[in-house]
Amino acid sequence: MMNKLVANAEKQHRALKLRIYPNPEQTILINKTFGCCRQIYNNRLFERNEFYQNVIKNESDKNKQKELWKKAHFSTEKEMKAKFPYMTEVSAQALCSATMFAEIAYKNFFSSIKGNRAGAKVGKPKFKSKKSNDFSYRECNPSEKALNWNERKVKVPKLGEVKFRHSGNKKGKLDFFLRGEVELKSITIRKNPANEYYAVLLSEREYCHKKKIYEGDESQAIGLDFSPADFYIDSDGSSGKDFGYVAQKQANLKKLTKLQRRLMRKQISSNNREKARVKVARMEHYIAECRNDWIEKETKRLVSSYQVIGIEDLNLKGMMKFSRNAKNYGDASWGNFTNKLLWKASLNENNCQIVKADRFFASSQICHCCGFKNPITKNLNIRSWTCPECGAEHIRDVNAAINLKMNAIKNVGQGVSEFRSVEGVEDLATLALQIGASEEAENLTGDGQNVLTL
Repeated sequence: MMNKLVANAEKQHRALKLRIYPNPEQTILINKTFGCCRQIYNNRLFERNEFYQNVIKNESDKNKQKELWKKAHFSTEKEMKAKFPYMTEVSAQALCSATMFAEIAYKNFFSSIKGNRAGAKVGKPKFKSKKSNDFSYRECNPSEKALNWNERKVKVPKLGEVKFRHSGNKKGKLDFFLRGEVELKSITIRKNPANEYYAVLLSEREYCHKKKIYEGDESQAIGLDFSPADFYIDSDGSSGKDFGYVAQKQANLKKLTKLQRRLMRKQISSNNREKARVKVARMEHYIAECRNDWIEKETKRLVSSYQVIGIEDLNLKGMMKFSRNAKNYGDASWGNFTNKLLWKASLNENNCQIVKADRFFASSQICHCCGFKNPITKNLNIRSWTCPECGAEHIRDVNAAINLKMNAIKNVGQGVSEFRSVEGVEDLATLALQIGASEEAENLTGDGQNVLTL
């Protein structure tokens, strides 16, 4: 079949994450910057809270409240530097970014409570703690020549040149940076709980987006149905385990449990406890990286092999509240998988389109042969069934994957509008209660896993 080309000029963003190795002086300055940014952020939250309690709360007229918010004055970075002279040692851009993040947090909070923000409800901004062991700050205007790949150094404001390590693979994200004609937007310095330092370089460039229009070749389409035991079951009958998926949390559970027990036996605020905490953090980081590595490779294989991929939109958080298998639902990182799949499919070099079915699309209940909807299959205990209309025998997950594939072929290029009908909400509530009430659901669904990284 012949495929037509569609070209659109768009802006593309990519981030390159590098493990950096700062020297002792640079490490001290990085930790100082973390502390100053945290103080700037917390001070802005404190002043806004005090202004609300002392001024806004005493005024009942909403129009006057808006005027008072506009006239409100909060401490600027310059005033904070005059009050705390040690802030002059760190980057001014990092302090400005901390103030910006505080304002964005409040903006998202107000938009969420008014119903103007899509997604889950956003809570009130909280103060940052120095005991979280996960810190970061952002430099918004780095040098265009900040990345020196030949010498393996990255230039960061105030820090100077910092050494980094990379495998040297020039494919994918790295190739995007080395080809040139990119604009470096920001550099984020991060320290994780395992006391490892990273630099994340965000770049932007314009490119001509070319896509081939899908014209009905079913061999170039596939459907993926979520499975907590096998990660997914596709419309060809294969699973994630056939392509190397390993439930990392279960595979490393004994070692992680042993390290966690050692941590709990250590005296609080002791050096030995800190050493044990770092060991636990490194193990958890290793588990997350192994899982993320498989997701990166598998999503790349899928978008390179198929033109159309049908997936389902799941409310895993809601399902986990009523499931005895919630740990395995959470450890598979299905949300991270679908996000990476959508992102990689949008890239110029991948001729792939993702079609996400509606959340209440009855993929497991519909017979893919005749279209009959069998309501009995709502019960998760039923893993295989026979269609009373055409007599076809179905394996639950494979049938669902085939329905997702057919739905993707039908709606490719159009998108699927989401809705929240009363019947759909009732079906989800009934399904959740069945998951929680059934003692056999845990054994039948397996030992699969979920949750997001990076």
